[in-house]
Amino acid sequence: MNKKPKLPIETLLEHLVKHKDAVIVLGPDILEDSNYFAISDVTYECYNRKMMIKKPNEFWKYYSDNIMTPLATTNKTTKEIHSLLSMNIHSTIIDTNIVKTIAPNFEVISPNGKNNVLQCVKCQKEYDAHSMFNQLQDQQTVLKCDCGGNIKPTVLYHGEKYSTPVYQSVKNAIFTEENGKPELNTHTLIFIGVDFTDSLISELIDSYDALKDYQHYTVIITDKKNRDDLIYYNPEFGVTDDLNQALKRLINLIKEKE
Repeated sequence: MNKKPKLPIETLLEHLVKHKDAVIVLGPDILEDSNYFAISDVTYECYNRKMMIKKPNEFWKYYSDNIMTPLATTNKTTKEIHSLLSMNIHSTIIDTNIVKTIAPNFEVISPNGKNNVLQCVKCQKEYDAHSMFNQLQDQQTVLKCDCGGNIKPTVLYHGEKYSTPVYQSVKNAIFTEENGKPELNTHTLIFIGVDFTDSLISELIDSYDALKDYQHYTVIITDKKNRDDLIYYNPEFGVTDDLNQALKRLINLIKEKE
């Protein structure tokens, strides 16, 4: 692996302020000690498509009792992320968490779904799961939309593939492909507290690295004590530190630059 020359932080600041098209990817570490139900091998037995169709009462009760709460999480780190987003140096936010971490005034792509949002598989109409709590607790048949389509959670079952529209929106934020030739839509890909074992995350950074040149930067902000991810992915800018403090420093530096 070729070691990249170390760039001064001033270079990144000028880059962010000039292009204002960063794609910011948020991961589970921004939630700190917040408790929410993680989808895993253990949950699959109770939370899968077959259960939703064959045993809707058990499925929706499990969903409403476990996955649907909490509605949102707020902590020091998410507040700093809001401050960063308010500086308008980004074009897209990709939040891999199933709980709501970003205020409604920011448009977010949620590839793993959100724990309080249901959606019709036919017309894509969305429903607020929290307002349907009592109905879900007592649901005896397959949940149907007005159009006749089945309603399912947007939170993916363990091992479920990303929906085509959502996956395409993630790709469109970063890549444009014309005549079979991909081009980058963003000059800066920023990962904050992500899990690099997530297949989507590793795919994004690998694809971006394969296409970028000296005018495109990768930034990794992680609170992991070891530097394995930074060594492996070799970003132009990377820091292993308390996420809240790292973001605060970056925000203050951008303010000074502006």
